[in-house]
Formats: sequence, C-alpha cells, structure tokens
Amino acid sequence: MPSRAQERRPYDATGRRAQAEATRERILATARDLFVERGYAGTSVADIAKAAGVSTPTVFAGFKSKVNLLKLAVETSLVGDVESTPLHERTEMRDVHAGATAEEVLTRLAAFMVLRGPAVTPIFMVMYAAADADPAIAELADTLDGHRLAGAEQLAATVADRLGDVSAARRNEIRDTIWTLNSPHLYYLLVRQRGWTPERYGDWIRTAFLALIA
Repeated sequence: MPSRAQERRPYDATGRRAQAEATRERILATARDLFVERGYAGTSVADIAKAAGVSTPTVFAGFKSKVNLLKLAVETSLVGDVESTPLHERTEMRDVHAGATAEEVLTRLAAFMVLRGPAVTPIFMVMYAAADADPAIAELADTLDGHRLAGAEQLAATVADRLGDVSAARRNEIRDTIWTLNSPHLYYLLVRQRGWTPERYGDWIRTAFLALIA
C-alpha cells in the first residue's frame, strides 16, 4: 500500500495565480476604459469595481489607490500588457534600435508610434487633464515625461551612432526632436482633433524625423 507521504500531492497554486492575474488585468482594462470615457474625476473606484465584476475592497487590495490605477493604466498602454519588462527591453523597441541606418531606425520608430498611438494617447490625455487638479497625478505626468525623455536619449544615441561623427550638441538636439515628435499631444492634435488617419500621421512623423534628423 502507498504510504501517507506518497498519497500527499503538492499543492499547485498555478490555477489560482492565473485567476488572480486575469482578475487584475480585467480591473485594469476596465479602469482604463472608464477613465477615457468619463475622465479621471468622473470615475470612482466603486464604478471600476462594479464594471469589472469585483468588490471595491478587491480593487483597493490590488491597486492601493485610484491614482495608482491611473498610473498602471498609462504605463501598460505603452507596452500593451501587464508584464513588468520595461519598454526599452522589449522586442519592438529592440527592433527599432537594430535598424542598420539612421533612416531605418527613425522609420521603425515612426511605425512603432503608429502602432501604440491609439492605445497610448487617450489615457495619457486623461492623465494630463487631471494633473492640474491633483498634485499626485502632476507628479506622475512629470515622471512619465521623464521616462519618455530617457527613451529619446537612448534613441538619439542609436541614431547618432548610425550617423557617425555627431557632436554632443547635435545629439541633444536629436534627443529633443524625438521627444517632441513622440509626444501624445501631437498624436492627439492631428489624429483625434484634425481627423488624420494613423497611417497619414505615421507618414508625416517619418518625414519630419528624416527632415530634421537624418
């Protein structure tokens, strides 16, 4: 007969973890949709909980605060999922940096901006709109703009490497040009307000990149 030790099976928490992760993703997606639809001030944690099919304490247990929900909604819109891998380490951005020439790097960057723009822009504009009334959100906006500048610094280094003999001042100018043209505000102005298609926007951004940098 099998011993008692042999009869015991180790507890497998895989299913529970997967369920918890699915719930977390659903809450975050719901929060993002409601923030975009109603604005930050017009959306309560109770609203998010109800729409996601969970209790309000469950939302607070997983995300701590409404500001943190907005933070994660913005950050995950940049990368497209809830994984913790930063953008510069992801395949899409590695592919941008792998361009053989400055023109190829900038062309791939423009394509990436078109790909992520529809998801990134609406929630970023919610954050910017709420920043004036909430110091915590203003700090969040400053932090994420700083991250975007750091990303532009890395891209400028790659572009400068492909161009060859580039001065420090020229490299800083490349960084600032990328940072400016990669602003969610610009996508919002041209696509959401002026009615450009994302494809037209992408062609325009690529043309601007090449004219100003390459």
